[in-house]
Amino acid sequence: MLTTANPEYAERIAIMSLHGISHDAWKRYTSEGSWYYEVLQPGYKYNMTDIAAAIGLHQLARSEWLLERRREIAQRYTEAFSHLSELETPPNPAHIEHAWHLYMLRLHLDRLTITRDAFIQELTKANIGSSVHFIPLHLHPYYRDMYQLATNDFPAALGAYQRVISLPIYPGMTNEDVEDVISAVEQIVETHKK
Repeated sequence: MLTTANPEYAERIAIMSLHGISHDAWKRYTSEGSWYYEVLQPGYKYNMTDIAAAIGLHQLARSEWLLERRREIAQRYTEAFSHLSELETPPNPAHIEHAWHLYMLRLHLDRLTITRDAFIQELTKANIGSSVHFIPLHLHPYYRDMYQLATNDFPAALGAYQRVISLPIYPGMTNEDVEDVISAVEQIVETHKK
């Protein structure tokens, strides 16, 4: 789903989402429409299925609760981790409404005796699923090979990538689940701090 308040963007989105056909093409199946249509630009087939729309409507009805639960989890994580100098919690400025679809914890590797990858392995041993969002494009074989990129060509992206971990954050987490994640992270930091 994509939304915008910009009418020009909305028109472009509508055209590109249905093979580049004019948005009025939908009218061709109504009494006001015509069978004739034109492809204005090469586009895509991004229209939603009825089943996806039905699920989306159901989820929209729950969106405030889902967001509120994510906020609660993020706040609990931040409260637990902000006092640890080995970790950096995500920024959360008051003027921005964060979606909290990810909770990206940054490791201060200079204060730890463990790498990010080893940190993730320790989380896995503690039965905590985690991930990395995102792997820089220049490290993926297609972009690396197509554009002849080296690992160190983008040092800021590489540096950020090497120290981030995405912790579990989803509305179905119980408070006990959240505390399990916190406990595992704190234990790993305690064991591996310099």
